[in-house]
Amino acid sequence: MATPGQPMFTRAPGPAARLALWSALALSLMVLDARFNALGWLRAGVVAVFYPAQLAVRAPFDFAAEVSGFLVRHRALQNENAALRETTQRAHVQLARLGSLDRENEELRRLSLLREMTGFDSVAVEILSTPRDPFSQRMMLDKGGSAGIRAGQPVVDGMGLVGQVTRVFPFSTEVTLVTDRGHAVPVQIQRTGQRALVFGGGSGMEVRYLPTHTDIQPGDILVTSGIDRVYPEGLAVAKVSRVLRPTDSPYARVSCLPMAGIDKSRVLMVLKTQDASGQPAPAQP
Repeated sequence: MATPGQPMFTRAPGPAARLALWSALALSLMVLDARFNALGWLRAGVVAVFYPAQLAVRAPFDFAAEVSGFLVRHRALQNENAALRETTQRAHVQLARLGSLDRENEELRRLSLLREMTGFDSVAVEILSTPRDPFSQRMMLDKGGSAGIRAGQPVVDGMGLVGQVTRVFPFSTEVTLVTDRGHAVPVQIQRTGQRALVFGGGSGMEVRYLPTHTDIQPGDILVTSGIDRVYPEGLAVAKVSRVLRPTDSPYARVSCLPMAGIDKSRVLMVLKTQDASGQPAPAQP
């Protein structure tokens, strides 16, 4: 029921009038905001109110992007580490090869100098195999009778006498080392010229039947004397490591170490020595 003084029927503005009214209001606000920045406070408030919602909406996408980036970086680091390990391994292999080549070149240089010093024809050989028995003092070389090698010929490396050829096959050779217990080499003390016999002692060597009053001392170098016409004169054989002069024996006990790289050298040289008749020197008994 209408109150006193209120019209019975009211007429509300039509849709067109409301549209025009709201359009005018919107245009007015736009002009005011554009010219005087009148609604800046309103925009700031709206942004502040909706900022947590924006963070909540963006959080899953940011997390997914971070996880994806981590996985990509982790995979890239794994690939880089694998490549670096492979490069390091190749470098180690190349370094080992270079070291081996350097040692082999050094051995070849020493052998070349030794060949010039002895004046004998020679055959360069490499070690084919060594016995499985650690107490055996023999080795096999990769050349034999087809290369002109004969039994009895001395075998040397760049540092001294290694041994003597004992058996020859067409394409391989057996060498008895100077450290073999049944092997003897006529030598002389380089410092004094005193002659002696040095025998193999397994891992080392020893001078036997040397009178106790003989002038010999640790550090002396023993070289081949050449009187047996098997080994050229002047080849380094052993270095004296210990001298004992017992009172209950007429002979000194002299321990030696071989000068040659018995268990180190890879490249050796067989000297083609000959006796006075022009035939290869016979092997030692």
